[in-house]
Amino acid sequence: MREEICLISREEVLKRAEKIKKEYEIIHGSRFEISSGYIPLENLIPTQEELSEAKLLVVLQEIKHGYDAPVIVIEFGGSYYVIDGHHRAFALKKLGFSEVEAIILKPPNNVEIGIVKTVKKKKLDDLKIVRD
Repeated sequence: MREEICLISREEVLKRAEKIKKEYEIIHGSRFEISSGYIPLENLIPTQEELSEAKLLVVLQEIKHGYDAPVIVIEFGGSYYVIDGHHRAFALKKLGFSEVEAIILKPPNNVEIGIVKTVKKKKLDDLKIVRD
């Protein structure tokens, strides 16, 4: 039996962003800025390699009906690394959108985030869709 796919709400994204911010501040011992804005989808760097086809289909359908939860990104060196919201960003791109609403976490200039060091700079189009 296939498990039901539940999408995150705007409120849950904001709570998740605050939690991630606090975790990064503890790990790095520095305060992170948090802001929101719109980012061109072309400027996003995914931090995962695959997307679930089943979840993607649900997200695509829900966006067509008004679903608008922002993604969470880390801004570093002029790039935006997706921490949460790969399916949402990919779906928006496939639907012809050019930008995405984002909660942006920005570390102090002297702090390099581990994921920035380990992620290969790819584009959303490089993500693989896998069947569940």
